[in-house]
Amino acid sequence: MLFDLLIWWYKEGWINAWRNIPRGIKKIQLAFSLPILLKTLFSPWKQITSGGGRSLDEKIRSLVDNLVSRSVGFFVRFGVVLSALLLTAMVSLLSLGMAIVWPVIPLAMIYCLFRGVTG
Repeated sequence: MLFDLLIWWYKEGWINAWRNIPRGIKKIQLAFSLPILLKTLFSPWKQITSGGGRSLDEKIRSLVDNLVSRSVGFFVRFGVVLSALLLTAMVSLLSLGMAIVWPVIPLAMIYCLFRGVTG
C-alpha cells in the first residue's frame, strides 16, 4: 500500500499538480466573467439611464445622470477586473509553487519524523 501511494504521488499526483495550474486560472475567469466585464466596462451601472426631456435643462440633467452612472459602472467593473487579475496571479504562483514542491513533501515528512524522534 505504501508503494502504491508513492507510485501515485510521483506519477499521477504530480501530473495533476501541474494540470491544476490552468484549471485554477480558468475557474477564476469563469467566476469573475472577465470577458463580459471587459465588454461592458463603459456601460452604465445597473443599467440606470435617464431619457432626455424637451427642455435643455432636462437634457443636461439626463446627460450628467448618464455620465455619473457610466463612471460608477466603469470604476466598479475596473476594480473587479483588477481583483480578478490579482487573484489570478496569486493562484498561478501558489499552484506553480505547489507543483514544484510536490515531490519534496514526502521527503520533508520523513525528515520531520526523523528529527522529532532523534530530537
